[in-house]
Amino acid sequence: MKVLFLALLLIPAIVHAFEPLNTDDAGTVKASGNQIEQYFFSINRNGGSQQADIVTPGEEYTGRTDAKAFPFTYTHGLSDQVEASLSMTYFNEPSGTFSKFSNYVLASKWRFYEDNDLDYALAVKPIVILPASKQQQVAGLGLAAFNYGVNFIGSKYWEDIELHVNAVYMRSPYNTNYSVGTTTDLNRTNIFLLSIAPVWSISKNLKIALDLGAVTNPPSSEQYLSHYALIAGIYSLTESIDLGVSYMRTGANYSETFAAQPAGATRSEVGVTWRF
Repeated sequence: MKVLFLALLLIPAIVHAFEPLNTDDAGTVKASGNQIEQYFFSINRNGGSQQADIVTPGEEYTGRTDAKAFPFTYTHGLSDQVEASLSMTYFNEPSGTFSKFSNYVLASKWRFYEDNDLDYALAVKPIVILPASKQQQVAGLGLAAFNYGVNFIGSKYWEDIELHVNAVYMRSPYNTNYSVGTTTDLNRTNIFLLSIAPVWSISKNLKIALDLGAVTNPPSSEQYLSHYALIAGIYSLTESIDLGVSYMRTGANYSETFAAQPAGATRSEVGVTWRF
């Protein structure tokens, strides 16, 4: 039964969504299968000076005020090893003379290697983010230029624990004639993210996760790296529907992310994944 369980974890038909996490997994949607992820997140700046919450490519928010938004992702399985996805985000807050729809992301994940004996898999995920409008860039709802990058993903599976590791590079240019998130500070355009997420199966229907990472801090006037810590839960209502929740803290160091000091920003997220 243990061998069967571990083998099933590598079958894309039953891959669980990890949307409430920042770290992606190497699983893909089954061939001709579909997946919809509809979430809501709320970002609280806590009066901090940290500019960006950029740890989830495609859900960036670089504004200085709080934000509330609804990220949506549709994924289709092109084969048992390759999937393609389209994402966008509707921002309820902030408001202004700009479209509330932003962060249009095209991505494809290819699980190019898996070992059924050692129970691990490797995948690569190229990403393209379409340009936001100039006013959206000023408000922090995206960057007014094509952004692109790639995520290298590794996943290891045990009976009750999964471990996922991501290494992301994003090329993130912007329209330098306009401010980014209401600040005129120059931004770094080469963004790196390293993250790790252990996921525990508490029961047949419940998983909990810890997600830790370090990411390039975009403002060139600030320190090079910022950090985040995230806790999440995924509950399977049925074989096809998952409910996910997460809470994240970001800061200049891990003392801020683990509540030893006030966080630079926090993000709460809740939503549903439907596979069909």
